[in-house]
Amino acid sequence: MLAEDKFSGGSGVPDNDDHLRIGRQFGLFLRRADRFYADLRGTSGFQLERAAYALLGRVCTDGPARLSVLAEDMSLDLSTVSRQVAALEAAGLVARTTDTADRRASVIAPTGTGLEVFARNREIWGAALRELLADWTPDERSEFARLFTRLNESIAARTRGAAPGQETTS
Repeated sequence: MLAEDKFSGGSGVPDNDDHLRIGRQFGLFLRRADRFYADLRGTSGFQLERAAYALLGRVCTDGPARLSVLAEDMSLDLSTVSRQVAALEAAGLVARTTDTADRRASVIAPTGTGLEVFARNREIWGAALRELLADWTPDERSEFARLFTRLNESIAARTRGAAPGQETTS
């Protein structure tokens, strides 16, 4: 058993509560994921800032959307999404198109260049994850993906005010 599994955060207090152990690992994950992303970006040609990659990924994989929908989907303020979309537009990665349901509104859609950049960055990201998980069995990867998805769905449900388990998409 590792020291971090037995004690919480250097306090010397035994941490036998799985919820607290998960919380500690969650915090470590957030910090390490930030560092992993920064390292990946700095050494592999990964071109996009994390927030821009997430927004571009959203419109590339789930289709065009209004700014308000993007903000809700990404759990970000509308002003933040608006600034990030403006940067993606300036880079030629997304464009505003007319919403077919409401011609007064616009939706954000990826450009051909945006689709290419996203695909290239997704390949880099996927290769890095395959390297990280190379010693995991297929069953371990599958179970982790299932549980990680479940955690994300529970977080999304909580932030939207639904009880966990009531929401099936994030």
